[in-house]
Amino acid sequence: MARPRSHVAEAPSVKRVRDVWAWIPAFKAVAETEHLPTAATRLHVSASALSRTVRLLEDAVGQPLFVRSARRISLNAAGRRLLLAVQRATITLEQALPQVLGAISEGELRIASLGVLTDRFVVPAALELTARHPGVVPVLTTLQSREANRQIAAGELDVAFFYDATAHEGVRCRRLGTLQNAVYCGKGHSLFGARNVPAERILEHPFSVASVGDRGTRMDGFPVEMKRRIGFQIMMLSSNELVALSGRYLCVLPEVVAAPHVQSGRLFQLSALPQPPTEVFAAIAEQSEGHALTEAVVDDVARRLEALTPPPPPRRPARARAARSR
Repeated sequence: MARPRSHVAEAPSVKRVRDVWAWIPAFKAVAETEHLPTAATRLHVSASALSRTVRLLEDAVGQPLFVRSARRISLNAAGRRLLLAVQRATITLEQALPQVLGAISEGELRIASLGVLTDRFVVPAALELTARHPGVVPVLTTLQSREANRQIAAGELDVAFFYDATAHEGVRCRRLGTLQNAVYCGKGHSLFGARNVPAERILEHPFSVASVGDRGTRMDGFPVEMKRRIGFQIMMLSSNELVALSGRYLCVLPEVVAAPHVQSGRLFQLSALPQPPTEVFAAIAEQSEGHALTEAVVDDVARRLEALTPPPPPRRPARARAARSR
């Protein structure tokens, strides 16, 4: 006699997820584009069919997820919460698949960074990673912090390096280190080689400045309380290297960028106008914590930054300091 099957009651939350699971891809496409025709093209369905699917999902969850008008559709608060949950789940699945399929060291690693970070730190770290894992394909792009965080949260980006400690739900921001900065001028500038120039005289000369970052301040880190003349504006901090070498304008440059040109006699540092260091951060999705390839790139960039930081001066023993004070 066959043993009767045992019936285990399905939890309401599990049943709800099972009921809406088939409609999640349609919701994700509409939520990320907020444009039915674009989402329909992405999924290769008609806009009317996609609209009906979204309505079925809303009926299943018991509340609207979008605000609709005659010409547009946009997420409401409940829709934004559901989209974030779907994006987090997508990131987890994307990162789990290579491990399940035995290809943890293959595929694209999507990285965003900015000029100086890209050239001096991120590209060398990515090259080092590909030497160890030839199946990895780094895909580099340039983004400021706000857009980079948005793409990380949406699962469109794996890691970003930037100068702003900006917060974003679902994104973990880690401080990696600092870049030391100074004011420089190139050969041909009237201050080139001048010693003991007071700060007031330096500020009489025009600067080339970087764009305003997401924190609302210039990305070269020049103190906001200090007024300076602006004679040239650039998009990225790394472009100031060329401007400084022209000898036309003063520039704030990271010391790692300027050092070779100072040694060759093409740049001169104006020490009377000290600059604050620039902090460097890495951002990854919260679900990415512990992901081997992402963590490897972040750790490598952090090590390269640490190698540039001069060690603190040695402290004299307490007995020696006491003797000097007598």
